[in-house]
Amino acid sequence: MLNRVFDQVRPWVAKVQKIAKELETLRSQGTRDAHSELLHEQHEGLIEQIRFELKQLEDMGIEVKAADGLVDFHAQLGGRTVYLCWRYGEPAVAHWHELNTGFSGRRPIEDPTAFAPTYLS
Repeated sequence: MLNRVFDQVRPWVAKVQKIAKELETLRSQGTRDAHSELLHEQHEGLIEQIRFELKQLEDMGIEVKAADGLVDFHAQLGGRTVYLCWRYGEPAVAHWHELNTGFSGRRPIEDPTAFAPTYLS
C-alpha cells in the first residue's frame, strides 16, 4: 500500500516544487497576471490532492515524515515504543529507530519477531 500511495503522490510533489520555484521567480519580478494566478491555483490544487492521499496513511497511524516517501509508525520493542521506518523504494519495512533519533538513527531490523504492533498515534 505504501508504494501505491507514493507512486501516485511523488509526481505531484515534484510538480508542486517546480511550480513553487516558478511562482517565487514571478513574485521576485513583481509579476502578477493570469499565468501566475493559474499557477497558484494549480499549486494549491496539487497540495490538496497530496494531503488527501496522505491522510489515508495518517488515519492508520502512519506518520508521514516526507511527502515524497518517508514514513514512521509505532511499534513496541522490549517494552518501549519505537518507530518502524520505511522510505520509498525499499521493498519492505526493514528499519527502526528510537522516537527521538529520527531517520539518521535508523537501524536494520534483525529480528522482526522482536517488534509488536501498537496503535498509538
